[in-house]
Amino acid sequence: MRLKFAIVGGDARLVFLAGLLWRDGHRVCTYALERAELPREIPKAGCIQGCVYGADCVVLPTPAESGGFLRTPLSGEQLRTEELVSSLWQGQRLFGGRLGDTLCLSALRQGLSVVDLTRRADFAALNAAVTAEGAIGELMGNSDKTLWRSRVLVCGWGRIAKLLTLRLLSLGAAVCVAARRADARVTARALGAESCDFTELEGLLGGFDFIVNTVPARVLDGGLLCAAAEDALVLELASAPGGFDRTLAENIGLRVLAAPGLPGRYAPRRAAEIMCEAIYAALEEEE
Repeated sequence: MRLKFAIVGGDARLVFLAGLLWRDGHRVCTYALERAELPREIPKAGCIQGCVYGADCVVLPTPAESGGFLRTPLSGEQLRTEELVSSLWQGQRLFGGRLGDTLCLSALRQGLSVVDLTRRADFAALNAAVTAEGAIGELMGNSDKTLWRSRVLVCGWGRIAKLLTLRLLSLGAAVCVAARRADARVTARALGAESCDFTELEGLLGGFDFIVNTVPARVLDGGLLCAAAEDALVLELASAPGGFDRTLAENIGLRVLAAPGLPGRYAPRRAAEIMCEAIYAALEEEE
């Protein structure tokens, strides 16, 4: 079935997604992507209403919004989420990632079908794989140490942390997983990593060359940060508020890398393919 997709805002992932959908024979229109290089056959609308008019599906960024505004890093436009929703109408399908409650409720009240891609198991698992690989690249590209024979702390035991731990172990790193749940710590040990509770970190933190956080909650307080090795590299993968105070960490003298939304920077083409697959799967399930 040939559909019309409206691609609104976003980073390089949505640029590649627009191209994938167009090559699959769908009609595609974009808005708030004026700085992006797109096939000339894909129009860049001058207003949100013109972009979404007649669209079967509207695709937003992942994450979709920040502070009530749609994320538009490739545009000078600032679009409030309520303005976006008011431009849509009953029967349209709305896709995006980490959609806020207010946006979702407003869309549902207008009779839209809403799909948060990050809540789909297929998208989340594959996106985590891209994030884990990107994290490896960040660590290797920003240190004068090899991961081989280095000690790495991974905070958390979600999808990204599990995949990252396996990749680090395969590269010869000595990995310790900090997790609250006892079953998570046991699983980490079964895979070949060490493990600990966050309450045990104070006496251990100084021994790590790399610290990677995947927990979107403050699990590393100021006291713990002060206990880290002076030359440790700290990588933040979690969304706001993150696992630690970045400003404090930098003031202490730690080298900090903040990399939320890593798939969009590290491998936007592959991330777009994953997004496209998830959208098609959701449409098939709807039918």
